[in-house]
Amino acid sequence: MIKIAADSQIVNIEQNLIKFFADEYSLQFFESDQLNSKDLTDVDALLVRSTILVDKDLCANSQIKFVGSATSGINHLDTQYLDDQIISWSHAPGCNACSVAHYVMAALGELIQENFFNISESVGIIGYGNIGKRLYQILSSLNIEVYACDPFLQDAHLVNMDKVLACDLVTIHVPYSTEGAHPTSGLINQSHKNALKDKILINTSRGGIVSEDLVLELQDLIYIADVWIDEPIPSIPIIQKAFISTPHIAGYSIEGKLNGAIMIAKECARFFNCLKDNDHNSDPLADWPYGIENIVHDLHTFGFPLTMFNSELNLKFISDVMKNIPANKIADSFEDLRINHSPRHDFNAYSYEAMVNLDESFQFQFF
Repeated sequence: MIKIAADSQIVNIEQNLIKFFADEYSLQFFESDQLNSKDLTDVDALLVRSTILVDKDLCANSQIKFVGSATSGINHLDTQYLDDQIISWSHAPGCNACSVAHYVMAALGELIQENFFNISESVGIIGYGNIGKRLYQILSSLNIEVYACDPFLQDAHLVNMDKVLACDLVTIHVPYSTEGAHPTSGLINQSHKNALKDKILINTSRGGIVSEDLVLELQDLIYIADVWIDEPIPSIPIIQKAFISTPHIAGYSIEGKLNGAIMIAKECARFFNCLKDNDHNSDPLADWPYGIENIVHDLHTFGFPLTMFNSELNLKFISDVMKNIPANKIADSFEDLRINHSPRHDFNAYSYEAMVNLDESFQFQFF
């Protein structure tokens, strides 16, 4: 029998294993802050979140054959060690791409309400992967001038980084890396001091991608951050400097978590050659619960659907809570805010068909 150990915080993992496994298996849960190598001695598959470092110390005395992470990133996986030990590994790229795109659009909504940004200004996207492509499509649908760069891709839409940094607002969507042809550690640094004057910068990728010293130095930079150097003990000055400060929750939507669980459960079953041959239809979209007329009003008033993005995700409220954390309680409070982040849906989990009936001029398609 296949023995699986899974983080108890992976949403619906048990239901998804049932959905995809054709053979028998056993499932045991663990808490991420209590897991150690002794718990894994007879485990065949390990399913984790980003809170677990999967390396030699954790796996050396086990019989693990498969590691699955219900996350889009992999910097918590020692992939070199896993490859060397012939341990198959998988993750969930793109699982929370819509969630992060939602975060950026909600941030735009906050900026527009505070008159820091308007739809006649330009947006630059660094990274044209799962998130960057979705953002590009959404912004283009709203007739916002948008540019994107990605040195790993050849695409007619792409420009160079200088063109992106010349935009009024720059948002970063790249994985964290320290090696390779284009490492992203310190991607935004002192060399960009002049380029970022009087600009807006959004970072939802990783803290080490942006120089926080540079952010503190640039008094006229509007900074929005969900990620920080030295998490879960970020710098108090950088938290206070940011226009919006949130505790690494950009990808924490209901759909983002569900997608991650679905993807690794399916890959786990496929690895052990027991994937069920089934096809599950998507559930119909729920009606928008906040009033379609509010979106139409926002589009006429701002040229931007504030309600669509900000009703589910009130970034200003979350930021105010984080900024009021006492310095001596930042570590515990940061983790508490992440764990207790209110469940929220992505904007594209809802149906907007009624909007066309209210105002035929708005028939844009995001996806």
